[in-house]
Amino acid sequence: MAWSVDEPELYNPDHLVVKHMFDSDHAAVVWFGFTTGQSLRDHETTSVAIIQVLKGRIRLNTLSEQVLTAGESVQLKESERHALTALEESLVQLLLVPHPRYHSLAKEIDLPARE
Repeated sequence: MAWSVDEPELYNPDHLVVKHMFDSDHAAVVWFGFTTGQSLRDHETTSVAIIQVLKGRIRLNTLSEQVLTAGESVQLKESERHALTALEESLVQLLLVPHPRYHSLAKEIDLPARE
């Protein structure tokens, strides 16, 4: 399967576009298509998050603020709060490892905590 950053349906001026590209028991890949000014509000995830800008330029707010451009990536630790804002039309790829579903499943079946 081939994916393209130029697919028009990835960008909508009325709302952020979220497209699940890959999903397994171990990881998830999600694309976020932003138009200028759109944002993903402050949040956290229970997984390690690798954020890669595939197109455009975004502002990433964690404990500090940084601007990432196409080709740049950053890794966030589990439970690290962050927010994203597009400074221009942008496509961001998010890799979550392990899949967040793993965490809830671990609690449901009483798996020991990871160390």
